[in-house]
Amino acid sequence: MQLRHLCSLLPASGSTNPAYPHDGKVTAVCYSPNNRRLAVCGSDRVVRLFDDQGRPADKFSTKPADRGPKTYVVRAMSFSPDSTKLAIAQSDNIVFVYKLGLEWGDKKTICNKFLQTSPITALTWPSSRQNELVQYGLAEGKVKIGQLRSNKPASLYATGFYVCAVASSASGHGICSSHVDGSIHKFSFHQVRITQSSHFYRNRGCRCVPYALAWGHSIVVAGNDGAVVFYNETGEVERRFDSTVPSERANLEVSATPEAKTRGEFTVACFNPTGDTVVLGNWNSFYSYTYNQRQDSWEEIGPKHIQNLYAITSLAWKHDGGRLAVGSLFGSLDLYDACVRRYQFKNKFEFTYSSLSQVIVKQLETGRRIVLKSVYGCEVTKINIYQDRYVVANTRDSSSTTETLLLGDLTTYKLSEISWENGGNEKFVFDNPACCIVYHAGELTLVEYGCNEACGTVRTDYISGHLLSVRMNEPQPTRADDDFANSKKMAYLLDAQTINIKDLVTGSSSTVSQNSKIDWLELNGRANLLLFRDKRRQLHLYDVRTQARTTLLTYCTYVQWVPHSDVVVAQNRGSLCVWYNIHTPDQVTVHQIKGRVVDIERANGRTEVIVDELLSTASYLLDEALIEFGSAIDDHAYDRAADILEILERSPEAEGMWKKLEEIAFSGNNLLVAHRCAAALGNVGRARYLHRLNKLVRKNAMGLDYFLVRSRHALLQKDGRAAENILLLQGNVTEAIRMHHQLHNLDRAVAIAKERKYPDAMKMQLDHFQYLLDSNQVSKAAYLKEAGGEFLPAIELYLQGGMPSHAVRLIKHNNVDNSPAIVEQVAASFTSGGLYEQAGEFYQFADQLQRAMDAFLKGSSFRKAVELARKHFPGRVVELHERWGDYLIENNQVDMAINHYIEASLSSKAIEAALTCRQWTRAIQLLESVECSMAQPYLCRLAHHYEDIDDTREAERFYVAAGAPEKAVEMYTRVNLWDCAHKVASSYMEPREVSLLYISQAQHLEAEGNLKDAEKLYLTIDEPDLAINMYKKQRKYDAMVQLVEKHRQELLKETHQYLAQHLESEGNLRDAEHHYCEANEWLSAVNMYRTNDIWEEAMRVATMHGGPNASKRVAYAWALSLGGDAGAKLLTKQGLIEPAIDYAVESGAFDHAFELARSACPEKLSDVHLKHALYLEDEERYKEAELEFIQARKPREAVDMYIHQQAWSDALAVANTYDPTAASDIYISQARVKVDAGKYQHAEELFLLAAKPELALSMYKDAGMWVEALALAERHLPHMLSNVSLAYSQAEARRGTGGSKINFISTGQQLEQKGQWDSAVDAYLNARQELIKDPGDLEEIWYCAVAVARQHMPTNRCHDIVADVSRKLREIGRHETAAELLRESNDLRGAIECAIEGRCWAKARELAIGSSEFEAEVDLAYQAALRSAEDTDGLFELGHRAAAMDILVERREWDKLWQKIDYEGFNFSVRAKYAGLQAAQITSDGTNLIMAVHTLNQHGAPPPGSNMKMYRALVVAVLGQDHSQVHLDQKHHKTLVSELRNVLFDLGRSNKETQHDALGVHTSDGFEQLLMATHYYNLYLTCMQHGLKGIALKISVTLIRYAGIIPIDKVFYLAGTIARDQGHDNLAFLLLNRYIDLTEAIDEESIGNIDNADFADATNIPFPFDLPSKQYLVEEEDREEIRDWVLSTCMDKSIDQQLPGSKLSLGTVYAGLYASDLPTCIVTGSPVQKWELLQVNNSIANKVDWNQFVRKVKLCPWTQVEQNPIY
Repeated sequence: MQLRHLCSLLPASGSTNPAYPHDGKVTAVCYSPNNRRLAVCGSDRVVRLFDDQGRPADKFSTKPADRGPKTYVVRAMSFSPDSTKLAIAQSDNIVFVYKLGLEWGDKKTICNKFLQTSPITALTWPSSRQNELVQYGLAEGKVKIGQLRSNKPASLYATGFYVCAVASSASGHGICSSHVDGSIHKFSFHQVRITQSSHFYRNRGCRCVPYALAWGHSIVVAGNDGAVVFYNETGEVERRFDSTVPSERANLEVSATPEAKTRGEFTVACFNPTGDTVVLGNWNSFYSYTYNQRQDSWEEIGPKHIQNLYAITSLAWKHDGGRLAVGSLFGSLDLYDACVRRYQFKNKFEFTYSSLSQVIVKQLETGRRIVLKSVYGCEVTKINIYQDRYVVANTRDSSSTTETLLLGDLTTYKLSEISWENGGNEKFVFDNPACCIVYHAGELTLVEYGCNEACGTVRTDYISGHLLSVRMNEPQPTRADDDFANSKKMAYLLDAQTINIKDLVTGSSSTVSQNSKIDWLELNGRANLLLFRDKRRQLHLYDVRTQARTTLLTYCTYVQWVPHSDVVVAQNRGSLCVWYNIHTPDQVTVHQIKGRVVDIERANGRTEVIVDELLSTASYLLDEALIEFGSAIDDHAYDRAADILEILERSPEAEGMWKKLEEIAFSGNNLLVAHRCAAALGNVGRARYLHRLNKLVRKNAMGLDYFLVRSRHALLQKDGRAAENILLLQGNVTEAIRMHHQLHNLDRAVAIAKERKYPDAMKMQLDHFQYLLDSNQVSKAAYLKEAGGEFLPAIELYLQGGMPSHAVRLIKHNNVDNSPAIVEQVAASFTSGGLYEQAGEFYQFADQLQRAMDAFLKGSSFRKAVELARKHFPGRVVELHERWGDYLIENNQVDMAINHYIEASLSSKAIEAALTCRQWTRAIQLLESVECSMAQPYLCRLAHHYEDIDDTREAERFYVAAGAPEKAVEMYTRVNLWDCAHKVASSYMEPREVSLLYISQAQHLEAEGNLKDAEKLYLTIDEPDLAINMYKKQRKYDAMVQLVEKHRQELLKETHQYLAQHLESEGNLRDAEHHYCEANEWLSAVNMYRTNDIWEEAMRVATMHGGPNASKRVAYAWALSLGGDAGAKLLTKQGLIEPAIDYAVESGAFDHAFELARSACPEKLSDVHLKHALYLEDEERYKEAELEFIQARKPREAVDMYIHQQAWSDALAVANTYDPTAASDIYISQARVKVDAGKYQHAEELFLLAAKPELALSMYKDAGMWVEALALAERHLPHMLSNVSLAYSQAEARRGTGGSKINFISTGQQLEQKGQWDSAVDAYLNARQELIKDPGDLEEIWYCAVAVARQHMPTNRCHDIVADVSRKLREIGRHETAAELLRESNDLRGAIECAIEGRCWAKARELAIGSSEFEAEVDLAYQAALRSAEDTDGLFELGHRAAAMDILVERREWDKLWQKIDYEGFNFSVRAKYAGLQAAQITSDGTNLIMAVHTLNQHGAPPPGSNMKMYRALVVAVLGQDHSQVHLDQKHHKTLVSELRNVLFDLGRSNKETQHDALGVHTSDGFEQLLMATHYYNLYLTCMQHGLKGIALKISVTLIRYAGIIPIDKVFYLAGTIARDQGHDNLAFLLLNRYIDLTEAIDEESIGNIDNADFADATNIPFPFDLPSKQYLVEEEDREEIRDWVLSTCMDKSIDQQLPGSKLSLGTVYAGLYASDLPTCIVTGSPVQKWELLQVNNSIANKVDWNQFVRKVKLCPWTQVEQNPIY
């Protein structure tokens, strides 16, 4: 917390500032809770009010308790929680409460006063006691409350000791007081309990008066002892800050600071609004302490010292925490800015942290501000502003890990805080101004501003503003019992077709289901009506109360509620529809408009519909009176509604409103308004009835409660039973009978008479029966007889009245004897009325079954007839079903006839019926169960249907199945689907016919100017040349070049050259330049511009394509063309004069170079002379070169030239003339030439002439002429004579004098003669290789030592010398001699080992003769040596062929290995073994995969078994090549895959000859999976090469299931891209969307974030799976292109974005994604249905796909042999 002084509102007393006249100290300061006022009072007893900016705004004088002089002091002040009142405590025993209002101009009045018996010492107003209580303390020790409503005080508690201070808690639920005896008391309102805690302060070792008291997070107490103590609410010390540490309280946590030793008396304390920072006033300073939430401890911030401030008498903290007011003893009032930190947000808002849990958000432009304060005390960690209005903040409590979400509205200043967990990824929707919608983790939470609890939480994935509607108490209720006083509802989508309407108050909900997707919904303002629209553009109205749904409009393009009403505006094409009374949907007002509705505006008593008419905007005025009528109805203002309707013209809308008003008014017992409505509607009878009813109401004192009024009211509501009950309860039977007579309800009148024992009841009954007979109401008369138990008369009356059914009922239920006469009479009555079914049932009841069957058939009651036949005539069931079906056909109930024909086993009739009633799916199902010959005619009809509905793919399928593919071709031709037509035609027509068809159509399109479609046709039949010629004729050169680049790459350069030349001849130089440059012939473009004298363009082209050197050459040529000074000026202007001179010199044009240098650059003249001299020197024109060197001021270069040519006299001539110092160099050079010629004497003379005798001495020394050297030194270099002599001696030694073989031998012999044998041996052994280079001489010398040792030395010594000599011989490579010496010394093993070491194998074998052990050791050593030396020839000679070949394998000498294998004639298994080893080695290196596959193909492939790892690695390496590797050389890649497939096929054919279902093969080693993956990938490449993209798409889908062998991102990319190219956007979107997920997973090296929901049902797609180590698309740009396409496609609503089911996918490209029990096609890998199956070459295939492939490729897809189509 930082406190920074802002300003002084009041100066200290004694100031001369007239603007602030006041005297004495500041006695009280307080801020209003709304932060708009600051109240200050001093010794002058005047309350000064400042605004929120610190400007004086108002003031008033306080009143004394009694009239007289003002001798009192204002002790304390406090604002009410609503900021409208100010309580002032005075020392004259009274507390005044002033009503100030919220605005500055409001009148000030005293609303309450509390007179006491002793002075008031302290005062506080708790925040929770809104307009209820004021707490204050008295000098007599009492703490009281002032009750504002009763204006009476009441005592809380009394202590008997002076009250020093009072403070209320931050929550306002408690207060505490400090007393002069040092005690602290706490009172809790919610517990109504006083806690007397004198131990709080008094017993802590310091007896002082606690003047400073405040209550925030803790209770802080301080006094005149300099100690500050913090207590919790239970009275325990949390922390104490003191200058000393009492020993008896050593266990407490105490902090002593240096400042505490100088502290004065603490006078006042004040907490900030959040309660985590407190300021205590002291002498010339105030102290700040803050609560560290993480450490759960109070910390001292430090004192702030202000000189001459004196004692602080009052403190007040602004409720937003941003300001602290400090009042002093001498009357000054200072404002301090209090903030933890402050920063700006987007330069629009300022965030001021007044504490960690409270932030002031201020809008810089408008100054509006809101205080974000966590009611939980959590730290605000993050703040965002949305739409420059809504504030969102996240908070966290580090101690309890509590997280909350703060939501605020800067316009309404409302703030909400709710608990929140796992935040960070929320989406906020601010469409509703009353609440915020938070979407997180699939849940949608509604938070109403100003409410600290979430209104509700629902789960939905649809959060668009069009699919979500929330209404929160929007209409303002006009009555207390209004049903909408607390209306909070939300409508949202459970799924795409289901709406849920949830009441956020009660938690109840209702759902609305629709059979199509819903794209818009909206509740009205009162949330009792819902409008919604579906994808079919149908507009529906749903009544939430009655749950009734009505369709309002079809093809609705716009709909909206009129603001603040229940009027609906919608658009249907060119019609604007308005429902003024939505409760009568059939009454709609229609306006014709041109354009589309864009908005509805309602303001200033006008409502207008804004229509965009493209070029202008029009507005249509709605009838405001009709709109206001709806509002009046909602407000129950029926009279006002009637007044509105009376001024309207007569119209259907007005009539509907009158009816609605009448209904509502009548139901609300407003009979006068109902009377007006009936009269307005012209309902005279109802109006007269209501008029009489109103007169009756007025006449009777009971009014509406009079029983006759209530009875007639119920009768008007058509509730006769209620009217009857009202009359009978009053005992007025006569009136009730009369009422029923008037209603002609005689039955009920007679019944009432009987029940109430009316005197004329019997007569009324007889009269009633006779009346029925007279009025021909025979049925009712019969009912009376039946009720009286007279059954036979009743039956006769029923039959007489034409009601035989009642007669039959009476017979059945009462067991009346059914005599033949009655049976015939009843049956005749039925048949005469055409009731044959009832007659049949009666016959069946009478057990006359045949007559019953005839009656049923005659009445076409086939259901009854079939049921009867199943029981009694089973043989007729089939016949009856057929007749039933025929009957339904005759009556146009064709769809119902299908099942009956099926029951009758009449398939043809069933199929015909299904087709007739257009049940196409049913027809297809029926056709699957019949023979092909029967199905063909119907298949054509099916195909015609699908053609009519533009489902060309299905139409094609049925045309082909019907054997009429030519009709499919005609169909595609008619709709311009040439690709599809070509696909079908290529399957069933000759290639030549297809080509002629497409060429003719393309020429037709070309003639029409439709070049793009013509190009597409030409390319479809592989005729790019025709397309190129077409664009050439049309002069569309860009399109022409594109085709050449794509299809005739080798002619691209020639094409550019041709076009460039053509355009140049036409004068189109700019386009000609483009083509020259594209052909990499930019020099031709330069020459073109040069020829046309356009040098600037020539310079531009040369600079752009040739660089600086080329531009220099062009500039030089330009200058040459200008010539002379003009050329020089041009070059100078271009800044190219020096480069031009350099270029002229380099080109040998020295004359021009001299000309340019003399004209424009004289400083370059010497360089030109120099380069010209060098040029002449190279041309051997030495004299001319000499002159040029001289002119270039380079005579030394001329001298060097002559020295090089050994023209010594010419060199001396130049040197003597121009550079005498060069003569010495000439003599030295000439001397060296003489040395090389061996003329040492002449050379010596020249060296001496050059004054270089030391060079002559070196010459003699190098030549070994030491005598001449000594003579020369003696004559000319006497000081070097001794050095020369020493060097001479060293040279003699180096020549061998005393160091040769002769010297060593002579020395040794001399020692032998002297008998010094050891010395002689040592002399011989001193000979070393460094001294004697010849090994033979060394061997001879050392042998002399051995000879001396043998003759003259002991055996041991002799052996040592022999060993030493043998070692020396080994070192110089004389192993054979050393071995012989060891053998002569009887060391046979040592001799053999020495021979083996020296690889003297003949000597070793000679030494080993006679010992089998030694011979074996020699042989083993010899073999090991061969192996170590990798001497394969030697191993072959010894017969170790396997070892030799293994060596060749290790050395990777494969060519030599295969030569040896061919030479030795190894069998196939050996060749296959080493072929597998070579393939495995190449595969592991990842180098030449083509070589690996070729090796297996050439030398044979080993069986899988142990080589399975090699095969898998090879297949994975070949099929796993990335995009760059594949497209680097597509031809070689195709060859590689094809050759690998043949290797695997030949290897697999030896184990399995047939392949009925390739995809169904699963073995333990997985070899078949490798084969089939390679097979389908090879077919995919073949199809792409031959343009069979439809088959390639199916194969690419099949390849997905081999994702373990082929990288999964590769297969999804291949399938997705070809699906996109083929127009299967839905499949392409799903596959490429998964591909994007895979690329991200590869980068993250984890599949954890991949959602498999889209492919959960696709059983052939592996999941989970192993990720590849690298991307298939290496370039990020390529992946970004796919990602852009997916993002753009996901917004296309026409794409379903989901897979069809496994059953629906059958026969489509989706079929390969699902596992199936059907056989699998060897061409595509898709399931093969029964009528599509073709068995050929031991494989199963789809006939159409197989023939299409064979027709194009001419090979069998499985065996790869030549094949013709099979039809």
